[in-house]
This record gives sequence, structure tokens and C-alpha cells, in this order.
Amino acid sequence: MGTALTIIVWTVFFIPAALTVTLVASRLLGVRRSFFALLLSGAIGWLAGLWIAGAFTHWAWSEKEMVLLTILFGTLLTMIVAVGLDMLAPPGALARGDAAGRVSLVGPVHAWRATIAPLGRYRELISLARSNGLLRHRIDFGDPAAVEALGPPLRRTLEEAGGIFVKLGQVASTRSDLLPPELCRELALLRSSATPAPRADVQPLIDGELGRPVTEAFAAFDWDPIASASVAQVYAASLDDGTNVVVKVERPGINAVIERDSAVVDQVADALERHTTLGLTIRPRDLADEFLSGVREELDFTIEANNARALAAATPADSGVRLPRVYPDLSTSRVLIEERIVGVQIDDVAALREQGLDPRAIADRVLRVFMAQIFDAGVFHADPHPGNILVESDGTVVLIDLGAVGRLGKNQQQLFTQLLAGAMTGDARVVREALDDAGLIEGNVQSTDLDSAIDEFLARHVGSGQGLSSDVIEELFAMLSTFGIRPPRWMTALGRTFVTLEGTLKSTDPSFSLIDSAMLAATERVHALPRPDTIKDAVEAEAVRQLPRLRRLPQRLDDLLGQASRGRLTARVSLLADDEDLNKITRLADRAVLAILAAALGVGSALVLNAHSGPTITNQITLNEILGYIGMAVALILTLRVVAAIIRDGVT
Repeated sequence: MGTALTIIVWTVFFIPAALTVTLVASRLLGVRRSFFALLLSGAIGWLAGLWIAGAFTHWAWSEKEMVLLTILFGTLLTMIVAVGLDMLAPPGALARGDAAGRVSLVGPVHAWRATIAPLGRYRELISLARSNGLLRHRIDFGDPAAVEALGPPLRRTLEEAGGIFVKLGQVASTRSDLLPPELCRELALLRSSATPAPRADVQPLIDGELGRPVTEAFAAFDWDPIASASVAQVYAASLDDGTNVVVKVERPGINAVIERDSAVVDQVADALERHTTLGLTIRPRDLADEFLSGVREELDFTIEANNARALAAATPADSGVRLPRVYPDLSTSRVLIEERIVGVQIDDVAALREQGLDPRAIADRVLRVFMAQIFDAGVFHADPHPGNILVESDGTVVLIDLGAVGRLGKNQQQLFTQLLAGAMTGDARVVREALDDAGLIEGNVQSTDLDSAIDEFLARHVGSGQGLSSDVIEELFAMLSTFGIRPPRWMTALGRTFVTLEGTLKSTDPSFSLIDSAMLAATERVHALPRPDTIKDAVEAEAVRQLPRLRRLPQRLDDLLGQASRGRLTARVSLLADDEDLNKITRLADRAVLAILAAALGVGSALVLNAHSGPTITNQITLNEILGYIGMAVALILTLRVVAAIIRDGVT
């Protein structure tokens, strides 16, 4: 082959051959890895294989031996480099449940764009962190002084970053099971106000969503926003019939901002989980997925409209609390139109007294409605800060801004009641059983140790005789986290609601204690359970239903005793009935078989290579050499596959 033709062939097929070798190597390993990790291992392995093949053949570019050796060595070395990169990762950082074990190369161009898109945002965040002095502080959650110094610059940075980062800080402020209480309290001060988007950007959005100009849809429209947050802004308007309404509009371009910031959150969470010991315990990617899912729900105003209907149904008609009327026929997923409420915030005590209203009675009314929503309906307002609770001149309380609504199933309501009842009586066993029923306690947690910790916690907060506060919830979550217990989303949402609601009602009535009131409500519901006179009827009804089984019981018991006396009583146990146990045993057996085959094939291939007798293929190559080298290559592939799978288990 001529020199020019050789150069053309190598130039044209160099990259496709390298990609093919990379894909083959990754498939032989059988593990999922990121596109860039795969690309890096492929580049290093292919170039190293090319160099070794050239050294063996004295750089005979036009000979087929160099091509074959390049492919062979390139594949093997790509696998070795990939496994080597895995071994550099912290133990467990690569394990991802069922996702481990397969290669994923869907949309490499999209993955590349998603990776580089947040770079500008990173520069902006670093600049804000530097200007606020955040980079000068060390992160040491074990040092209270360091945590306290870290809080203010972190809060200012998130505030100035805006967008999704304000909400991220607000959500983080409720995760006292993961973050120090000092940092949570500082992040709770985050404000979500933002500079309003100009009318020139907002009006086309409203026109497009409503399908007609604003001047036709409304009799009047005030273009000075009542409120402006990072996700939406609110305007005052009136309908043709004179009804005063508010128009909540999604901020123009917010979807692109959310997507960009979501990519940043995803990448940071992924880096924390892969490269830090903290990531092994709190699983940042799971937390990020949960957070981003909640943010995307807030962008769909049809969900808020549905929330309003659900809360209205859960609020007693004679409670003195109501929800604003929503106009679903005029609303869309990006524009929400609802009744405009004229009133004062619940924490404006002076204004309430001027109107002849009793702040304590109003706080008690709000409490009763929330307890009814939580314990009876299982649907509650999840963001009850003072700006979301208005009081009209006649004393009617109106709950607004329904983007965040919590929901509890019957079992969750019962578990929560059981938790509060156990705390009320100071019974650690009842609290632990409630946590166990919720599926939060892993099998490796010693019940005696957990009971002791809960008992000490209750003695400190309940036995002291002083009223409980919402801070107790944060401390409880922090204590449970030391046992590896992570509260589920519904429990953290309820805890966050309690913290917010207590702060709101305390600003109205300083003597108020939400936790004590919630315990009282739980106790009332426990007392509402069937009494002894009704229990007798319930037992009789259950006995009637079980009568056929009760009639067969003596005969079956006699049969069992007869078989036992004759020595014929046997027990049949189905081993490995659980699918998870069966999968673990199968995986262990498969790896053991592969390891044994690799070892046997390697030893056998070495013996074949040392055998000097045997048929020859050419003057320089014998059949033993071909079989031996092939066997050694297969043995190496099997070994690397087993090693890669073990690393992905996250145990070693």
C-alpha cells in the first residue's frame, strides 16, 4: 500500500475505529458510565494501544498486523483505563441501584450542551460568592462558630443569584436532619422578591395565553405589579362585570432560567455524590430530583388551581376561613386569575385591633382549620407565612398563594397522630413503632439504642414541663439522622409547615404553641376512637365473620397434634422466596463463575503458550500461540468485568 493511501486510510478511519473500540470495550465491561468518562478512557486506551502496536510492528502503518494489534490492545487498554478511573472514585460513589451495570450513550450532543450550558451561571455564582465573602469561609459543620459565620454570606449569595437558588435555600432551611440548625435558621431569612419584568415582555405572554389582548380580557389592568418573585409576578385587574381579580403571570423566560439552574443543581449534586463522603450518606441526587420536581410543579398554574379547589373542599364552611375564588375558564398553565382579596396580613396586630378584631381568636381559628385539614382531610396549605394569610374587615381569614399544598394519606395521618400521641405521653416505644410502621427504620438499627435516644429526647423536651416549639421537630430530625433515618417527603413537608405556621401565629399571639395545640388535637382524635361499649359490638361482628375458620380450627389442631405424636410432622420452608435475596445470590454466583473461568482460562492459556510442540500455522506462528493469546485476552476481559462490577457495588 502506498504511503499516501496509507495516510488517507488511517486519517479517515482513525476516529471511527477509536469510537468503535471504546463502545466494544464498554460493552464488554457491562457497566454504566458517563459519556465523558467513557470518552476519556477510550482516548487513553486507543492511543496507548496504537503506541504498543507500533512498537511491536516497528510502525509498519501499511501492514494488517499493526491494524489488528491496535484494535486488540486498544480494546483491552480502554477497559483497563476505565476500571482504573472507577478505582479512583470514593467507595460507593459509582453505585446507583439498578442503573449500574449498563452503558448509557443516549444523546451525546445533548449531554455536551447540557454540560457547557451552565458555565456562564457558574462564573456568575462564583463572582457573587467572592463579592459576599463566601469563599473566605471554611465549611466545617462540626464547628458551630464556622457554621454561624458561613450563614450570612451564603444567604446573601443565594438571594442575589435569584431564580431557583432562592427556593433551594428556602427548602434547605427546612432540612435540619441534614444541615446544622444555625445554618437552617439563617437560610430561613431568605426573601423571594425580585425586580419586576417589564411590561413589554409580560403583555405578549398574557395576550398569547388568553388568546386575546389584555384590553379585551379585562375591563381594567394595572401594570404596576402588586408582587414580584423569582418565578412569577402578580397584577391587579378587574373583569367586565366589575369583579376585582389578581393576575398571576409566569415570569417571561423563566423556563430557560429554571432549566439552566436545574443543570447547575444536577451537576453539583452529582459531583457531591461521586466525590465526597457526605454524598454517600445524604444522596444529593435524590434530594435534587425531589427539589426540582417541586419547582417544576410550581411553574404549572393549573396545579395551583386544583390545589385551591382541594383546599376549599377541606376547609369547613363555618370555620371563618376560606380560599379565594379561582377562574379556571380564564386561567392557563402560565396565567392564573383569581379573586382579589382586600385585607391585612395576619401578623399586622395593630391593624387587626383597629378593626375591632381579636388576634388571639384569629390565630385559634387558623389553627383549628389547619388541624382539620391535616387530621381530617389530609390536604393542607404547605406555605403559611404571614403574606399568605390575609384577614378581611369582617374577620374572615383567607389563605392565598396555593402553589405549595401538602397531602397526607390515611396511613400517614394515623402515623402522624401516633407520633404526636407518643410524644405527648413521653412513650419512646410508641414513637419508635410509628417510625417503624412508616418504614423508616433499617434492619441494622438497634431498637434499644433508638428507644434510649428517643426516651432521652422526650425527657428533655416533654418531661421538663415547658411548652414545645417547632424547633423540636428540627432537633428530632437531626437526632434521627444519626441512626440513618431520613424522614420521607411528606413528613419533612409537614414539619416545614409546622415551623412556618408557628412563626406566623406567634407573630399574632406570642403565647401560641403550635406543637402543643397539635398534640391536643391528636389526643382528641385518640379519645374519639371506639370506647369499651362499642368495642364489644366490634368484637362480636368480627367473630361472626371468622366463624367458619373457628369451626375448622379444632380439627386442624387435632391433626397437627396427631402428626406430631406419630413423628410425621414436617415443615417446608421456601428458601430465597424474596426476589431481592435471589438476585443477590444469582449475582454472587455469576461473578464467582466468571472469576473461576478467568483464572482457569488464564492458567490454561499460559500453559499452552509454554508448550513448544504443536501444529504450526505459518513459519513464525503456531496454533498454540494463537489459542494462548486469545485465551489470555478473554481471561483479562472476564477479570476486568468482575472487577468493574465489584467496584460499582460501592462496598470496597
